[in-house]
Amino acid sequence: MLELKYRNDSFSEIRVSEDLSEIEKCLENLLYVPDLKLKPEIIFRLINHLKNEFSDQRKKLRIFIAYDNNNPVGFIIGKIDLNYRSYGRKSGTFGWLIAKNFETCKSLIERCERFMKNNKIRRLRGPINFPKGLGGMGIQTKGFYHDMMYGVAFGDPNSNLITFLDKLGFKRESKYTCVYVLEPDWKKGQNLSKKIELRYLTLDEIYEKKNEIHELANDSFQVILPDRSGFDDRFEEMIDVYSQIPKSFYKLKKALNYEDFINRPQFSEAWKSCNIEKVINFAPMAFDKRKNKLIGAILSFPDLYQVWLNQSLTRVNVDTVMIHKDYAGKGIFSNLTNIGRLTLGFFGINYVEGTYIWSNNKKAIETIFPHSLALRTHYVVQKKL
Repeated sequence: MLELKYRNDSFSEIRVSEDLSEIEKCLENLLYVPDLKLKPEIIFRLINHLKNEFSDQRKKLRIFIAYDNNNPVGFIIGKIDLNYRSYGRKSGTFGWLIAKNFETCKSLIERCERFMKNNKIRRLRGPINFPKGLGGMGIQTKGFYHDMMYGVAFGDPNSNLITFLDKLGFKRESKYTCVYVLEPDWKKGQNLSKKIELRYLTLDEIYEKKNEIHELANDSFQVILPDRSGFDDRFEEMIDVYSQIPKSFYKLKKALNYEDFINRPQFSEAWKSCNIEKVINFAPMAFDKRKNKLIGAILSFPDLYQVWLNQSLTRVNVDTVMIHKDYAGKGIFSNLTNIGRLTLGFFGINYVEGTYIWSNNKKAIETIFPHSLALRTHYVVQKKL
């Protein structure tokens, strides 16, 4: 489907496409992936995602491809998802932006802006590279030479996209930092009220608690977040990620001796209360014993890139932390962090990265940064239309 013919030194036309074969070919030519061995799998999964998106009536999607003499030179996805919120308000997004020069970037963005205006959307943010586990969000400006991490946007160190978007009137609205968590044992996580119980759940049990996890998400964040996806999509994505973990990963490297943790009785209780080789050890949870109520959780993603490359799983992305606002300041986050590090360590995880820490989230900065080393920086930009 032809959207625009416009000839200059950068491109000859921009097309709207729903042809998955055309889109796949374009990405094969244009998408920059730091580890080339991962590129086919990333494209394969993005194409499958788009196939589902095109059939989802809740979402509106436009894919624009810039061509120069039938050779693709630029790419962007514009999306309207009614469940996506920025500061509690609906916002259109763009993602997977590829443009080698300013004119191509300008024309692709203009197509997205027109698409948003035609659908009465007055704000455009990006890059939000759905699905976020695969593409992450933001334009990377620092940390290009660290290994790729599943769930974190990757970028070309030679790209000028952030400068192009500056020129097009976008504001660098949200700054996010990814950090390497240095300290394995946080002091605030050495004591916990006996009224609070730590647990690990199986994948089926996590799915059964979907509504409770949703309620916790709504009751946890004490700031209005700049980028918040619909819960259902993110939850299903999380379940899919956990289902991809090889069963061989869940075999203990050595027998667990609970006497080694006699000073952490709630940790031992959590391990004893489950079959530790059958639960999702990436998701420690905290419950109020009296109410049997979920009050805290850390939802981490394994680095699926390692899985796709048939490597031993040793790295984890701490994706989401949720502590019920009525239980804040009680050491729950630190205790979940400590038991999480210990438990994953039993299974060979030796690298923990906290991802997408928003610069305006003062509480998160004060809690996490003293234990960590900043690795990567990303910016999400925004423009009022």
